[in-house]
Formats: sequence, C-alpha cells, structure tokens
Amino acid sequence: MILLAYLFTVLKNVIYGVSVFFTGALSDNVDVLDILAIRFLLSFTVLYLLKVLKIVKINVGLKDVFKKTSRSKYIKSLLLAAIFEPVLYMLFETLGISMTTGVTAAVILSLIPISSCICESIILKEKTTFMQKVFLGLGIIGVIYISVNTNTSDGENAISGIIFIVLAVISGSLFMVFSRKSSSHFNSMEVTYFSAMLGMIAFNAVNVVRHIINRDLFEYFSPLFDLQNLIGFIFLAIISTIVATGMNNFALSKIQTSTSTAFSGLSTVVTIGIGVVFANEKLYYFHYIGMALILIRMIGVSYISLKKSKNVN
Repeated sequence: MILLAYLFTVLKNVIYGVSVFFTGALSDNVDVLDILAIRFLLSFTVLYLLKVLKIVKINVGLKDVFKKTSRSKYIKSLLLAAIFEPVLYMLFETLGISMTTGVTAAVILSLIPISSCICESIILKEKTTFMQKVFLGLGIIGVIYISVNTNTSDGENAISGIIFIVLAVISGSLFMVFSRKSSSHFNSMEVTYFSAMLGMIAFNAVNVVRHIINRDLFEYFSPLFDLQNLIGFIFLAIISTIVATGMNNFALSKIQTSTSTAFSGLSTVVTIGIGVVFANEKLYYFHYIGMALILIRMIGVSYISLKKSKNVN
C-alpha cells in the first residue's frame, strides 16, 4: 500500500503539472469563474453518477453537515479540506495562472512542501527529520532563486498574480493537512466527492449571479461548444479533479503530508517542460539550477521517508 501511495503521488503530480497548461490555455478564452464553475459542475456530475451506479463507494453528503449522523462529529476536518481545496486553492491558483506565465506559477506552487511541513507540524503534530528539512530547504532555495531571476516588468508576471499563487500555496498546504486528518474516517473518493460538491456549489452560485447581472445566463455553457475548450474542461474536470485528486487523497491516507508534497517538484518540471514545448516559453540557466534543487529535494525526502517506514515496519 505504501508503494502504491508513492506511485499515485508521482502520477497525480504529472497530471497536476499538465493541468497548469490546460488552465492557462482556457483562461485565454474563458472567464476564470466560468472555468471553475463548469469544471466542478462536470466533476460532481461524473462523481454523482459513479456513486448512484455504485461504481465507487461514497456514503457522505450534505446530510452529514446539517443532520446528526454517525460521522457528523468528524465532518469538520472534511469540510475544512473542501474549503481549502477546491474553493480557495482553485480560485487563487486559477487567478494566479491567468496573470503569470506557466513557469512562474509552477515554481511558486513548489513552495507547498515547506508550507505543508509547517502546517502538519502545528496541526497534526507529525514531525520530519533534520535531513528531510534540509532537502525541503534545498527546494525552497531553488524556488527563490528562480523567482528572484524571473522578470515581472514585461507584464507577463503581474505582482497580484504572484500573490494569488502564494495564497494558493497556503490553501493547498492546509488542504493536505485536513485531507490526511479526514482519511481516518472517510475514504479517498468520499473526500474527493465532498470537495467536488462544495466546489460545484460555491463556484456556480457566484457564477450564476454574475451571468444574471451581465444578462447572459443563456450563454452559461457556451465555452463547451468550442472543441479546444471542451478538451481542457474534460481534462481538468475528470483527469485532474477526480482521478488525480482521488490519488492524492489515497496517498495522504498512507504517507505524511510533507512526504507527499515533496513530489510537487515533479509537477513543476512537467509544467515548465510543457510551457517550453507548447507555449514557446523560454528556459534560462536559472530554471535549470532551480529545477535541479527541486528534484534533489523530492528524491532526498522520498528516500528518507521510505527508509523510515521500513524501519517502523
């Protein structure tokens, strides 16, 4: 199970890395709120069908929030996980990506491991070894090095966009912690289902009001009639939100938050690679140095964690 958790962590980070590209491409043609609203509406619809058809085991819903059930006393951590991701994390990430380059967004998002390490220490009381902290620190140095050398004066990287990405980092870290805490009482698909449901409710409620004010409610689903947009929405709604998030929630039930997030360097490298190949973004020497430090972090933290889990067993 531990090895499967590591495999899922690798796969979900590859998917997350590709997701940044699709989010950036969609934001060129579609409003940010439309992206979030339609994405989570599609995600929840698919998950609900899987639940009704009993393809996946999901026994949680809004009833556990408003009615007293056997698991109501554990719902707080699940609710907090859903608030931090998708609601806050996705909002801040999508806004940030729309105001920065994929390279910049990916680099700042790789701050999540150190932020998660701090959060899990405070909330879950889980500790990391000195060497894990050293490797996590190397990754942060890599992020800072790239960020300092990244040009924001050409209008491609707005300061407000960078702030939104930083807020996404904090939200993502808190989600990781509360998702791990929820895993004691809810399975990975239940956490994913509840998060998608809350995201669907929150983003569509705001977006419907926006469309009513703009008097274009009948154009609500118009972005889906463009094939390129449709492909992007399918990837984000199904592959990223359902498959990758499900993998992430499973992994968090088996390994420490700081260990899981140390792999986020992989999504950084994937996003940067896609940005260079498909979006003609330039790769400079400082990107190579920064990425090398991020990858060393990922390998170092993973090796120590695997060694520690073997010693425990």
